[in-house]
Amino acid sequence: MPRPSQSQSQRSSTADRPNATQEVDEAHLITCMVKTILNLSINKSIIKRSDISHIALKGDSRLYTRLMPEVLFELESVYGYQLVDVESKGQKAMILCSTFETSSLDELSESYRRRYTFLFLILGYIFMKNGAVPEALLWDFLHSVGIEEQQEHECFGDPRKQFELFIKQAYLTRTKQSVEGMPEESVFLSWGVRAKHEVSKKAVLDAICKLMNRKPTDFKTQYIETQAETSESVEDDMDESE
Repeated sequence: MPRPSQSQSQRSSTADRPNATQEVDEAHLITCMVKTILNLSINKSIIKRSDISHIALKGDSRLYTRLMPEVLFELESVYGYQLVDVESKGQKAMILCSTFETSSLDELSESYRRRYTFLFLILGYIFMKNGAVPEALLWDFLHSVGIEEQQEHECFGDPRKQFELFIKQAYLTRTKQSVEGMPEESVFLSWGVRAKHEVSKKAVLDAICKLMNRKPTDFKTQYIETQAETSESVEDDMDESE
């Protein structure tokens, strides 16, 4: 078989170069997407797909679809985060959730400990009320433990401001529901997507039982939920090991 001429070899070499360059560019774009997602979620804010595409890819949505699997892999394997879809005013959006277990409150800094104590208080009340409560009823409960909606708290700061932040961060979900016998829809609160991924129901129930000097099995419905949560976690670990 005749050897290719020098000009043919040069053309072949030149034709191969764009592919190598494309691979380098894609690796760079993946890094840009990961950094963009981490930066956008620094305050646990909701992330819009359009923002990722605009900042990291200059608006090229085709690249977004092609590169996202590698981005998801790097976020989880390197940083321990998982992107979770959420609804945000009709737009495609996500939040970045930690794949690690929630730290003990004792391991947090003072400011974070106060913030998450308030969050656990709210999530715990909702959990013990079977998953959804009227917002007005929640504030009645907080009032009963010395937390006023419109007054600065010595430990938790501005309760209303912190409460609204929990909603923006997807720890809480606010929805309107029709209630029998009520002329208008009522506003209900439930655990948000972030809380479902990052907060252990077992940890919440254990904390409540410790405060009340009760056993987890005293609360049958909640105890069953915590056992189901534990089973799902074990199954996920087995799937990953396979």
